[in-house]
Formats: sequence, C-alpha cells, structure tokens
Amino acid sequence: PVPQINWRRTDGLPFPSKIKLRKSNGMIEIPNFQQEDAGLYECITENSRGKNIARGRLTYYAKPHWIQTIKDTEVAVEDTLYWDCRASGKPKPSYRWLKNGDQLSIEGRIQIENGALTISNLNLTDSGRYQCIAENKHGVIYSSAELRVVASAPDFSKNPMKKLIQVQIGSTVLFECKPKASPKAKCSWKKGGEQLHENER
Repeated sequence: PVPQINWRRTDGLPFPSKIKLRKSNGMIEIPNFQQEDAGLYECITENSRGKNIARGRLTYYAKPHWIQTIKDTEVAVEDTLYWDCRASGKPKPSYRWLKNGDQLSIEGRIQIENGALTISNLNLTDSGRYQCIAENKHGVIYSSAELRVVASAPDFSKNPMKKLIQVQIGSTVLFECKPKASPKAKCSWKKGGEQLHENER
C-alpha cells in the first residue's frame, strides 16, 4: 500500500513553524534557511508491509562578512598601533595582512593574532596602506586603511600658555603644559629660571 511519510530531525528538536510539508509529506520545504536549520534530517516511510528511513544532512555555510573593519589612523612615532578586523562566516574565516600590496611579515615589533595586528615602537617607515583579508572556501573580503606615523618637535601654537593668571591668595592655581608633539613630550617646570621640584603644595 501507499506508505505514510513523516519527517523529523535526529536531534529531536521540533520543526519551526516556517517548515512546510508538501505532496502528502513527500517533500519538505525550509524557507529562509538559517544556521539553526542545519543538521541531520530523517524521512520515515511506513506501510503495513514495513518501515524504512532515509537520512540526509543539511549543512550551513556562509562567505565572510565584516563585523569590524580598519580605518585610516594617525599615530605618533614610538607609540603602538592596534588594528582589529573581524569577520563572520562558516567555516570561520582565516586572516592575512598586507602592507602596500605585499604580505606583512611577522617580526619582533609586528605581531598578528587572528584578525588583530599590533605594531609596537612605530617608526616613519611603518607608514603605508594596509589591508586585512578575511577568507574561507566560500569567499574573500578586504578591508583597507592608511597608517600615517607622525613625528614632530614640541609645539605650543595650538595650546599656548596664558601670559597672566590672577588668583586669590590661598586658592589653587593650575598651569597646563600641553604641547603638540610626536612622540609625547617630557615636560619640566621652572620659576624665574630655577627648576621646580614637587612638594606638598
């Protein structure tokens, strides 16, 4: 006799409402396939003469898709650069880094861990165009950014010191020393030509 047909997942999870059975349950339709739909499916056929089961595995895959990309950055000489690019995908993407189109070689100052690039003690030659590449067997994506390493002597033109500050006796006065400098400048203070030293005041 014509068999009765039923479907199930071998992990025992119930079918979501979006799943449709067609043609007397002989066909299963899964619209908008998602990762949670992946797994082992069974088609169970049964009539008065016996029972048979056919099994099939549905596998989910996805090409890489950016979660976090890199952006143009300006960093002071001798500082540390940290760039993190992250992508989703199935299977999990692997990462590569290029500088000006060439494979970035790992050395003492340059470290790569998954999608993260760290360059310590930056120098002017580290400037350039960098690319993070995420790839799996279903696709390749690129994220590019410019690194500009800057070096400059201390410059007070953007944050000049006030020429005159009037304060009341017994109050607190604050002088700010904020020159623009790459690398960060070391500051010291003098009063009337004499070096100032820290004390309780």
